[in-house]
Amino acid sequence: MPWVRMHPFIANWPGGGGPPVFEITSDGNGEAVVELAWDPQALANPGSYPDPDGLRYYSTDVAFSASVVRDRGGAMSVNVPSQRITLQANRASFAIPQALWDGYVEESLKSLNSPPTTTFSRNIYYRVRVTPPGSATAEVWPSDAVLGAQNATAPPPASGVLRSSASGAPHIGILPISASAASRVVPDTAAVQAMGGPPFVPNLWSTVLTAIWNGLPENDPSRMSLATVFAHPVFAGATTAIRADILKLWLFGGKSRTQIPRLLSRQVVTGSNVLTPVIAKRALKGGKTLVPLLLDLSVINVHPDIGIRTREDIIDDVVREILDPNGQVNQGGAGTCVPTSIQTMLITINPAEYVRLQIGWLSTAGRAELANGATADVPPGIFQIARYVGPTGSPTNVSFLFRTYAEMAFQGAILKVGQGSAFPAHDGSEASTQAIFTHVYKGGLGSTQTQTALAAIFNTPFKLSGIAWPTTLPNFAMLQQSLRIGLVADLAAKQQQILFAIYWGVPPQTPVPPMVVPANFFGSHAVLAMRHEGGRMFYKNPQYAGSTPVPGTVNGGNGTNPPRRYEDITGSLESMTDGDLDLWMYWYLTPDTALI
Repeated sequence: MPWVRMHPFIANWPGGGGPPVFEITSDGNGEAVVELAWDPQALANPGSYPDPDGLRYYSTDVAFSASVVRDRGGAMSVNVPSQRITLQANRASFAIPQALWDGYVEESLKSLNSPPTTTFSRNIYYRVRVTPPGSATAEVWPSDAVLGAQNATAPPPASGVLRSSASGAPHIGILPISASAASRVVPDTAAVQAMGGPPFVPNLWSTVLTAIWNGLPENDPSRMSLATVFAHPVFAGATTAIRADILKLWLFGGKSRTQIPRLLSRQVVTGSNVLTPVIAKRALKGGKTLVPLLLDLSVINVHPDIGIRTREDIIDDVVREILDPNGQVNQGGAGTCVPTSIQTMLITINPAEYVRLQIGWLSTAGRAELANGATADVPPGIFQIARYVGPTGSPTNVSFLFRTYAEMAFQGAILKVGQGSAFPAHDGSEASTQAIFTHVYKGGLGSTQTQTALAAIFNTPFKLSGIAWPTTLPNFAMLQQSLRIGLVADLAAKQQQILFAIYWGVPPQTPVPPMVVPANFFGSHAVLAMRHEGGRMFYKNPQYAGSTPVPGTVNGGNGTNPPRRYEDITGSLESMTDGDLDLWMYWYLTPDTALI
């Protein structure tokens, strides 16, 4: 059994509700033992601890007994029998026993005193051991190395940072209770009651959301965002079932909870330039809308290479990309400008389809079915950044680490789809995995490969308009100008983003040195045309994310080779004059039918 993982449904659990619920997943069945502790050191050194730290360590396979001094005086006994946890269909659910949870909550109240009257920090660290049938050896997660200081494999800000065990080891937090009684009436009882829960606790989600609403201060950002959701016109105009799904998304969203009102406000184009709320957009395959797909993402068996990140982190990545693809999505230090541009294009046009693909790519299988029926797999090793990206610390690799797992999944899988048989085969060896990682890091797509990828993603043919080599043709400049004029006309006709490529770094009029292959001499770069106005083409440059623009760039500043102007670096928006674009055009692609 090569892997096992354990994740809470919610990373921070309200102290006023029922006990936290976890999901245990593996690539096989078996018997599980769950360990809980106040700190990673207790997990690494299990044992019984004397009062007042009797709750410091707990294991499900032995009967547990401890005495807890209450915050307001007196004592409470915590007695928990041993329990058996069996994985079926490669997963199992585990809820912290109620008596133990009550003890944790009591300790959390004491942690709020000044000074604290407990050593409990309101964090519960967890570990799982799964023994497969017929085996005497358990697979353990997280390992002792993770419980101690570790070099994290997650994207920034954690990537490559030597973190202490307290920040790096898997844990959940306990939210204190402090809302006023006057604010504890939930505005939409019908939607809250319709939230449901897992089979073994059918009302869990409504119970937890009510506890959060009752417990958080009115000025807490998460509670304020929930109040905004309740009052949002898109939420109010939806059916009870959809409203319940939106509330579940808020509950599971973790860090992205404050962004849910923005998600409700975002519009997308459908049909003839008609705007509709993004939550009503349907995926190209399967017919599901955005919110149910995001909820599906919250219950996937997470790919084992992704490491210790919770599902909340994954949802947060994807939600932020949907809300701001130009500010979040980028190619980093890799050569994947075409897949990255396609990624931004898909998020803008149909975010529901983007989430549907991520459900497959970020799961254990690492596989998704594209809109045209083709299968797209995540290349092996692509999620193991810290292992393969070395040497760490170089500027290129630091840029690479800015990408999320969702970005790496999309860009790697689409690179593989576009290149087809030209993509390196994997023979299962470490050297082969390293070679594939490097290929994805440095690789890109040519014009016909891009045409293949776009057709597969959007399930419609794309027309390629471009210029053939060599650049020394007598009419090359005229062909470039004609190509630019065609791009401007098609952009106006299609009323959607158009992916186009320009020469990059070396002007195409530069003589090719002797014995040098032109394709190796001239660089190219794919960008997304947004609009044409005032004799300038405005486009999105996937070379950087707007959230981390290239150092030294400023709005209104200029770039060279090709000559361009930075219009809005926070949105990776640049522009070129028609005259300059005439000299740098390479090719562009347009769909045969409207992309919806």
